[in-house]
Amino acid sequence: MVRVERSRRLEDEIGRKVRVLKKLIPINCEDLGLEGIFRETADYILALEMRVKVMQDMVNVLSPSNSD
Repeated sequence: MVRVERSRRLEDEIGRKVRVLKKLIPINCEDLGLEGIFRETADYILALEMRVKVMQDMVNVLSPSNSD
């Protein structure tokens, strides 16, 4: 009985996390399996990291330097 409850709780927790991932990635992922959701999430995180890097570089280029 205790094992069944733990298993059910773990399943609920995993399902909750998968639903959160589905909400976070900006594509329709209803047809993707679990592996596809993780792949899309990883791709999206990499894209966000690149955007942040580009923004940081632009700020560095556009801000006045301290070497004057």
